[in-house]
Amino acid sequence: MKTWLGAALLCAAAAGCTTSPYRFPSPQPSSRAPSPQPSSPSSPRPEVQEREPSPASVALLERSRADRDAGDYAAAAASLERALRIDPNNALLWIELAEVKAADGDRDQARQMARKALTLAGSDGSIEARARRLL
Repeated sequence: MKTWLGAALLCAAAAGCTTSPYRFPSPQPSSRAPSPQPSSPSSPRPEVQEREPSPASVALLERSRADRDAGDYAAAAASLERALRIDPNNALLWIELAEVKAADGDRDQARQMARKALTLAGSDGSIEARARRLL
């Protein structure tokens, strides 16, 4: 009986038999979420998804404020730059760094960072007002 079954399978394979006792799953449609639509060209700036800042960047922001109050602008800038490596899309960090740079006399850097903060500000009017003062 074993030989007969093997011969039948071999014959079916040679004849191009398309029936198979095995069922292969049919392709399923992709389960990926649809990609977001691009923002409309009439919007003045892209919407920035606001999220909670990381605890590390908050701690570094507080340290930079203390350094700035003490007049140590280099240490304040270093803390903010570290915070920005953690949270690069945080508009508050960018505007704080811009203000530190302005207080230290580096107006060009302050303007560039204020522009960056402005692009990330979203609907935050206080950051926008602070950035406009530096520009």
